[in-house]
Amino acid sequence: MRCIDSLTDRVLNAIGDAYKPYLVASNILLAEGMVKEAIDRETPAHELTLDAYMDTRRDSIGLRPFLDLGRWIQGLDIPHEVLIHPDIAKMEEQTIDLVSLANSDEQDLYSYKKEFFESGAHHNYVTVALRDPRAGVATGDRQGAIDYTCRQFSETLIKLRRQQEALPSFGESVDGKVAQYVGVMMDLVVGNIQWSLACRRYGHFNPAGVPQALPWGDVVFEMDPL
Repeated sequence: MRCIDSLTDRVLNAIGDAYKPYLVASNILLAEGMVKEAIDRETPAHELTLDAYMDTRRDSIGLRPFLDLGRWIQGLDIPHEVLIHPDIAKMEEQTIDLVSLANSDEQDLYSYKKEFFESGAHHNYVTVALRDPRAGVATGDRQGAIDYTCRQFSETLIKLRRQQEALPSFGESVDGKVAQYVGVMMDLVVGNIQWSLACRRYGHFNPAGVPQALPWGDVVFEMDPL
């Protein structure tokens, strides 16, 4: 607890006043999301829908504070009325969804194999897709659920790109900052994927860099090329 207090004080003392309220609000949403996820984890997977799962993950994944920190690091003092614009808010949500679908804290594609063998991956998008009729996946078709999750990632990325292309102008002085902010969003998506593949947390490779010989059969984790 002392460590958390120290970290909180150091961050709040360092971050600019223009970004501080956003960071505090994002961390409140994170705390609320973590509580909601803890409750969801006590609910059998078949009772969760994909929409309910993602609604919780958007807060519990903890990406919102990094969006705030990214604006601060880049010096992007974007007006409040622009940040709350529906198109910007939608792009932020799509960014969070991309990270959540690809990989998050013990979740989804990159962690599914590890979590499946450790605990059955009960609270995971892939597992929920197996149970939610909306996904159209046959009972027990794990490859089908993984393919569905990959398609959701690809489709969300396309939507994010189209949303960016459709952004209105907020004025010459602001448009450049918004473009940089979109760059921050994509850096978070790409950086998270690179970290997830490079680290040993999710057990993609053994220390020698050879795929682990686990009884996984012919299941393939691969996102459709765009």
